[in-house]
Amino acid sequence: MTTLIIRENSPEAKKFIEFAKTLPFVEESRDEDEEEFERIPGLPYTKEERIASVRRSMEDIRAGRVYSAKEVRAMFPRI
Repeated sequence: MTTLIIRENSPEAKKFIEFAKTLPFVEESRDEDEEEFERIPGLPYTKEERIASVRRSMEDIRAGRVYSAKEVRAMFPRI
């Protein structure tokens, strides 16, 4: 797959974009603001949320709140 980045300010770029939209294999990109997925509650998405999640995990490890895979399977047998 090849990605082509075009500045939309030039008339040539606008002509190319209009042409490309007519091709069956060209998909229009979404705005960065739009989410392509639903957020799952409790999962960290932003950089700040991920950093906080890692810090909580490190604190859990230091405090000894860790479980082996075998213990987790015993706690959640259907997973």
